[in-house]
Amino acid sequence: MMQQSVFWMIWGILGLIMLVYYLRRRHTIRSFLFGAFSGILALLLVHYGGALFGYTPALNVLHLVQSTILGVPGVILMVVLHITL
Repeated sequence: MMQQSVFWMIWGILGLIMLVYYLRRRHTIRSFLFGAFSGILALLLVHYGGALFGYTPALNVLHLVQSTILGVPGVILMVVLHITL
C-alpha cells in the first residue's frame, strides 16, 4: 500500500512540475502540444522498437497519460525505471 502511494505521489509531483513548466512558457498551448506529440511519438518508438534493448511497454492508459503529460523525459524515465528495477 505504501509503495502505491509513493508511486502516485511521484507522478503527481512530476505532473505539477510539467504543468508549471507549460504555464510559464510564452506559447503555452503550442508548447504543450509539441511536448505531448513528441512524448506519444517517443512511446510508440519505444513500443515498436523496444525489442532492440529488451523492453516494449504496453500501450495502456497509464503509459499514454505519462507520455502525454511528461513528454520524452517521461518515456525515458519509464525505460530507465524498468531497466533498473
